[in-house]
Formats: sequence, structure tokens, C-alpha cells
Amino acid sequence: MSGIGNEGKNRAAAASDQCNPAAITACTGAGNCGLPKGGEEAMLYSKTDYRVLRTGMWATALAAAAFMTADILSSPPAAWLMLMPVYCLSAFALLHSLSFFGPRRALWFALLALVLAFVAEYLGTNFGAIFGSHWFARARDMRIPVDATLPGRVPLVVVLGWFSQLYLAFVTAVFLTRSHPRDATSFAATPLAAGMLMALWQLTAGPVAVHRGTMGFVAEGFYHGVPLSSFVGWFATSMFIVLFFIATTPRAADATRFLDSGHCLAPLALTGFGVTMLYATLLAFRFHLNGPAWLGVAALCVYVIALTVRANRLTEGLETSLDPT
Repeated sequence: MSGIGNEGKNRAAAASDQCNPAAITACTGAGNCGLPKGGEEAMLYSKTDYRVLRTGMWATALAAAAFMTADILSSPPAAWLMLMPVYCLSAFALLHSLSFFGPRRALWFALLALVLAFVAEYLGTNFGAIFGSHWFARARDMRIPVDATLPGRVPLVVVLGWFSQLYLAFVTAVFLTRSHPRDATSFAATPLAAGMLMALWQLTAGPVAVHRGTMGFVAEGFYHGVPLSSFVGWFATSMFIVLFFIATTPRAADATRFLDSGHCLAPLALTGFGVTMLYATLLAFRFHLNGPAWLGVAALCVYVIALTVRANRLTEGLETSLDPT
């Protein structure tokens, strides 16, 4: 076990000259990025590959933010503007995971998230399982469908939304729980944290979706049309997918990546999750859903505080949790 502590200390020391953990959320400048010092991604990617990935991450992240802003400000709202942030975030999540995990783990996570999320939504829309009996409305502009529908009347954008949001929640959970492949508590703490983050996001995003008419429940729920079973389903499904992923690829859950100068864009995922919470909160205010909106504000405050505290203590926390002495 002493080797675990030394590993965390060595990686922290190697990265400290380029990425100060006390300001980790600001360490996203491409000029400070090097190559990862270890892992699958270090062996498969060249400097040119990383430059392309970083450019793609910034481009898709900025595009998502632009479409979110347009969706919030547009009047009347356009259906295609509701879809574009999801498509952009999905592209961002894929590019970010290729950098953060390496190609094999990134594709495995994408496959798990897309397939299992589709299965869960298929069971929910057709049999009322997991989330409760619900339906999705096909997005239309001027009565022209602007999205694709998968078998079982599950919109493609819903499955892509699962993938992108769950990836952001997973990376955030890795950071907040100080996950490490050799730390047994990470096996339980990280999936639990990811599930809680997804359910927390749904407290605002769910009522917004129901208000917009993009989805609904057969039995109207107590919380702005959303039943308790929906939040339980989001929590349980998210936790199961992350648990399955960690069980099959335990090295993917490693918070020391945030101390590696080659992963200095890793905090973009943390910012991305916060932005999606802010997006849902601002939409809730726009639609006069005051309860979910103020709950979103409170959740955002807690989220920012948690990230700040964890960033300031990341090096110390990793060394303490992984050093048996």
C-alpha cells in the first residue's frame, strides 16, 4: 500500500510546476498542456493528436455554450436550438474522454452509456419501468421533424444527452471523491456521487423538459409534473452504468490525472457540468418555474463551493487517502 501513496506524491510533484492544484480550475490554457506522463493515452497519442483533441474540445464546448445562450434568449423558442447543445456536448464528451481515458476506455464508456441508457429509456417508454411510464414528443420546427427516433419511440437526442451528461458527472465524481484505482472506497463512492449529481441536475432539468412538452408522464408527478420514480431511475441507472464501467476498467477512475500537465484540460468537464446546471436553471427562470429555478441556484452554489474546496486540497487529499500512514 505504501507504493500507492508514493505514486500519488510522484505524480503530484511532476505536475506541480505546470498545474497548481489550488488553481486547477484555471489551468486550462492550451499553452500549459504537455503530454500525459503515463497510461494508454500517453502511448497512443502524439503532440499533434493532442493538439487536434484540444482544439476540438474548445470548439465543441464554445459551440454548446453559444447554442445554450441562443436557446435561453430566443423567442419563441426553436426546437432545433434545444437539440444543438446536446449534439455539441456529446461531441465534446467524446473528445474529452479520448484525451482523459485513452481511446479504448473512451469508446467503452460511450458504448456502455449509449446502449444501457437506450435500454433504460426503452423500458420506461414502453413498459413504465425504472423511471415510471413516460413519453417523448418528437421535436418539430414548422411541423417538420428535426430529430431522429430510435426503436421504441426513444429520441436519439435523449440517448446522446445521457452519454454527455453522464460523462461530465462521472469525471466530476472522480474529482470530488479523489478516486484512485487502488482505493477500494472509490469503487462505491464514485458511482454514488455520479448518480447523485445526475439526480441533482434532473431536479431542474426535468421540470423544464415537462414544461416544454418534450416529455411527459402518464401519471403526473408531485414535483412540477415529475414523479419520484423518475429521480430514482436517473440515480439508479447512472450509478449502475458508472459502477459497471469502473468494474470493467478500474484504472479509468483516477483523480491523479487532474495533477498531470498532459490532462490540463480535464477541468473543462467540471466546468461543463456546472454550465449544464446553469443552463437548466436559467431556462427554469425563463419559464417561471421558480421552485426548480431557485433549487438550481442553490445546487450551483454548493457545486462551486465543493469544487473550490476540492481543488484547494487535491494534492493533500490524494496523498492522505492513498498513504496508509
